[in-house]
Amino acid sequence: MVGTLLVAMIVGQANVQIAPFARTVFFALFMFGVGYQVGPEFFRGLRSGGSKLIAMSLVFCTVGLGMILLMSKVFGLDKGLAAGMLSGALTQSSAIGTATDAIMRLPLDEATRNLLAHHVPIGDAVTYVFGTAGIMVFLTKFLPILCGFNLKAECLAYEKQLGGGATSKSAVFDAYVAVDVQAFRLVNGAVAGHEVAEAERTLSSETARLCIQQVHRGHQVFSPGKDEVLRAGDVVAVSGSRERLLEVQSRLGVQVVDPEVMDIPFETATLIVTSKEVAGRTIQELVQRYEPRGVHLRRIRRLNNEIPKLPNTRLERGDVLDVAGRRDDLERVGRLVGFLDRPRDISDITFMGLAVAAGSLLGVLSLRIARVPVSLGTGGGVLLAGLFFGWLHSVRPKWGRIPGPAVWLLQTVGLNTFVALVGLSAAPHFVEAMKTSGVPLLVAGMAVSFAPHLTVALLGRYVFKLNGGILVGACAGAGTVTPALSAAIDEAESRVPTLGYTIPYALSNVLLTALGPVVVALA
Repeated sequence: MVGTLLVAMIVGQANVQIAPFARTVFFALFMFGVGYQVGPEFFRGLRSGGSKLIAMSLVFCTVGLGMILLMSKVFGLDKGLAAGMLSGALTQSSAIGTATDAIMRLPLDEATRNLLAHHVPIGDAVTYVFGTAGIMVFLTKFLPILCGFNLKAECLAYEKQLGGGATSKSAVFDAYVAVDVQAFRLVNGAVAGHEVAEAERTLSSETARLCIQQVHRGHQVFSPGKDEVLRAGDVVAVSGSRERLLEVQSRLGVQVVDPEVMDIPFETATLIVTSKEVAGRTIQELVQRYEPRGVHLRRIRRLNNEIPKLPNTRLERGDVLDVAGRRDDLERVGRLVGFLDRPRDISDITFMGLAVAAGSLLGVLSLRIARVPVSLGTGGGVLLAGLFFGWLHSVRPKWGRIPGPAVWLLQTVGLNTFVALVGLSAAPHFVEAMKTSGVPLLVAGMAVSFAPHLTVALLGRYVFKLNGGILVGACAGAGTVTPALSAAIDEAESRVPTLGYTIPYALSNVLLTALGPVVVALA
């Protein structure tokens, strides 16, 4: 995003003119994409028991606002540069739009309003690099030293709490690793002479479950029930993790090539969690209650981020489960979990259009803060509409389906095009602003980035007693620093930080965006 802005400012020296309405259109698309994606997690955070994570998001936004106002006074920065610090130092690019809308409503002459509006992207460009790269290094390298913990060890300890290191039988739907299907001719031993259910329990391990999908007996090929007794000489097709299949091969018999028994109509699909009976329960509880035999869970995604799939991982409404299995098994489990969503390329344009239209109307409403008219603007209104419509889709998946790649396209193209258009218009003022405020703005931005992250880190560790992995993820989420989450996952070699990331990220996306007009009113 910074690269797009800098290139636009260079090209903009040629005084390129583009109609302002284009900025409004692309910003609205970006804000709808953000709202649609985080809506389920935003409302879940408001009504769930994640009070500590909610508090960290609120504290982060409050301290961030206070630091912006303080640094603006100390260094004499105008409203536009202050709003740019909100966007850049706190890495919330959507604030460019809401702050610019607020500036254009100020009771000032047009030339002054335009100058302040052009300062917003300049402030963003100067402060964004430390707000991203600096905070990423702080959270992954220095925060563990400051708080006295080892990130990898903390994540491992949390995984054990979730069942990753437990001695009891794993309760995942199926394997943690790649799913494979192999055929074996049974001999007298651990499997032959036993019922299918007993054989599957015997063959499964703490971290991988195996499923006997089909049996070839004589001239007959059939899918066995749980009480079917297996016989020596049967050829069975067993699905599960490749590693586990190799481990139990000697107990099953001889591996063979049998095209008939291996002809299993496997499908891949996604299950969207919508059931109230499922939301809030652990995978272990669900397996014990529903017995989702034959469904292989490949991964769990929340806010498009993969989270650990361990026995005590709790599923929440809106979670997306990538699964594989036979059609009848998938449909059976899909009815219990929520909605079985097979891959499609169709987007509900009518749904999106209604959301954008409703949000645009909502953005017209305004109130006065310090005698300055403050409103959500088009961007803020569309964000709120996106939140609601995204949540609505999570509880009624047949309504308003927009595939993940399409949401990504809305966010990426919308934001980068909007930033490019803003950069083109701000380019003529870039050199003068850097001469007068460049160094003070950089120093102020570093302080604005660092202070709220340090505050919430200490709050989470010493007041809320959060696990180190959850803490780092929560700090990255509260500051909407997605690169820091990726770095934490790599550093810890674990996806535990994602569990702390999602709720603060959803809340801060909304709160920091809404602070754009507040900064303009108070700075």
